[in-house]
Amino acid sequence: MSTTPERRMARRMAHRSRSVWVSLTLAPVVVVAVLVIVEAVRAGLGAPALWVSLPELWAQITGGGTVGLVVAIVAAVAGVLCLWGALAPGRTGRRVITSERAPLVVDDAIVAGTLSRGAARRASVGASHVATRVSRRHAEVRITPATGFPVAATEIARAENDALAPVRLTPPVAVRVRVEEGGRLS
Repeated sequence: MSTTPERRMARRMAHRSRSVWVSLTLAPVVVVAVLVIVEAVRAGLGAPALWVSLPELWAQITGGGTVGLVVAIVAAVAGVLCLWGALAPGRTGRRVITSERAPLVVDDAIVAGTLSRGAARRASVGASHVATRVSRRHAEVRITPATGFPVAATEIARAENDALAPVRLTPPVAVRVRVEEGGRLS
């Protein structure tokens, strides 16, 4: 059985990082802080303002004019975006395979490829006849049969679900198979 730190690491690798939102928030804050420090030092030394004097800038922002409105709108949009980034589900296209030794993190593309190969083999069609899309809880396998050869979708779906059962994916995936109406020549 895997230990708690290993499970925590697997969960961290399977979920989206918030570092982009932290960077997007900190970059403008750092730029504004550097500009304020430079202007404060220049004002303290008696030198003219490089960009704009701090009392003048503060008066423009709090004065209710166009500059204050633009600053308020930019701050509100940035705040809403950062709030959305912090509260939105942090899931990537990855799944955790639990095992006795250690958890393993696998991309959904790997799961889709495995399901596609298995379905193509069971349906006796080429790999180009199968397309798989993996979502949060389901995998949809679309098979375009060879013309004149029927495909048993329920048997393939059962076989694919049985093949995924011992793998123990987290979150689990239920496989659905759709067979296209028209076939195509192989």
